[in-house]
Amino acid sequence: MRVAFCYLVSMSQPVKLSDSLVLDARLAAEVVERSMAGQIEFWARIGRAVEPLLQGAQVMALCRDASAQPLSACLDSVDSPQGRRRVAEFVRMQPYPHYEPAPSAPGLLVRIEAGGKRTMGRFVNRKFQVARPPKR
Repeated sequence: MRVAFCYLVSMSQPVKLSDSLVLDARLAAEVVERSMAGQIEFWARIGRAVEPLLQGAQVMALCRDASAQPLSACLDSVDSPQGRRRVAEFVRMQPYPHYEPAPSAPGLLVRIEAGGKRTMGRFVNRKFQVARPPKR
């Protein structure tokens, strides 16, 4: 049986994916402004590039750990007391400045510098702008 030459060009192929993988791809894609299909293709390219570099036991450990908790479940767990503690600890480990909600001014943040200096403000066009605290 012969196949027309035009079919040798790469074509999309329908595949069945688990609901959790699709949800994880959708969530990850939004963050990096990719399509869901583009995110899955990106993950596939990374996997294809990394797999030859890993030993069998490493691949098995990654597969076992990856299936332990999908990204969607991790994101759901953030909005819990334990999740908020994990996020707060992660933020504390990041380079300065740090940001936290301003307790006395809803809608404002407090920028905390490495030396402990605290400044109240908000982000405007991705830049922190100093704001005066509201009058009481």
